[in-house]
Amino acid sequence: MSEPKVPSHPAPAHKAAEETRASSPPQHPPAGKHESNAGCRNVAAKLLSILIIVVAVFLTLHVWHILERHPRTDDASVRANVVGIAPRVRGQIVKLHVQDNQLVNQGDPLFEIDPDDYELTLERAKSALATLDEQIEVARAQDTDLKLAVKVAEAGVERANAQFTQAGDTLRRLEPLLPKGFATAEQVDLARTAKQVAASSLAAEIQRLNQAKAAVSTLDSMIAQRPGAVAAMKLAALELSYCKVTAPFPGRVINLNISAGGYASAGMPVFSLLDSRRWYVMANFREGELGHIAPGAPAEVYLSAFPKRRFHGVVQGIGWAVKPEGEIDLPHDVPYIKRELNWVHIAQRFPVRIEIEQPDPDLFRMGASAVVTIRSDAS
Repeated sequence: MSEPKVPSHPAPAHKAAEETRASSPPQHPPAGKHESNAGCRNVAAKLLSILIIVVAVFLTLHVWHILERHPRTDDASVRANVVGIAPRVRGQIVKLHVQDNQLVNQGDPLFEIDPDDYELTLERAKSALATLDEQIEVARAQDTDLKLAVKVAEAGVERANAQFTQAGDTLRRLEPLLPKGFATAEQVDLARTAKQVAASSLAAEIQRLNQAKAAVSTLDSMIAQRPGAVAAMKLAALELSYCKVTAPFPGRVINLNISAGGYASAGMPVFSLLDSRRWYVMANFREGELGHIAPGAPAEVYLSAFPKRRFHGVVQGIGWAVKPEGEIDLPHDVPYIKRELNWVHIAQRFPVRIEIEQPDPDLFRMGASAVVTIRSDAS
């Protein structure tokens, strides 16, 4: 009787794979091929490094060339003209028509000064002119009579002078005849008395003539005084008009720190007005870059607050003087030189004034930071 067959179980797959690998001999790549691949990789790495260096040098030179032809700086700020609004007369402010940072147009009222004193001055000047005109009219109406009185007085002087001369001649003829008995003492006394009367009459006529001439000269004097009286009246009216202060140009009110009731002095600014018609950018460039900047050169301006907006401008001028740092200015004295040395030399910067073309008044603010690029050519 045969024994039952025991079923055989196949070996696991991973064991079979291990046995296969164990039974097969190990395989190694050829040594020459491995060395060739390594050499190729080294050459490629060197070429890539050289290419990166060349590209870096090229980019550096390109950027340097661009910066040389088109200087650029972020040391720039927005500027505008600011005018102090100062009254031309003094007095208390009775009305204030604006607020701080308010936008005004040319001719808009800003504030008013109490006009009472200036109205009284104007009335007094008008009254003085009217009085002078009346006096002139009266004197002009009497001018014919005054001139006739002068002529009459001149004739009286001539007549009195003739009488005085005649009396003097008669006295001179009679005085030598008195010792010889050809004339009496009574005749000589009468001649002497006649001469004295003629002298008194001549003096009276001369005084009358002077008075007549003075009356005529009074009219001339009053006529000469009239332009001064008219000027005084116009000055009073002008000072009265100065009590109302208006905007000399369109702009924005800044630094307003006064209220109605405050006292304003002539020539002293009450606040300032920023001229919003023209905007500038003051860009500080290194002295080595000034050779590529010239008046009239176009420029591109970016505001730091609005970097996506580009504005065009034109170089208006380049600063010719800055105050060196660390120097002590002693007028009319020997120069002062510091004993210590500064081993780090920093290029001096000079301001370049750029006028903005078509500025946006809603974006530009005085003192805002900006970035400027100068285009030395039309490209």
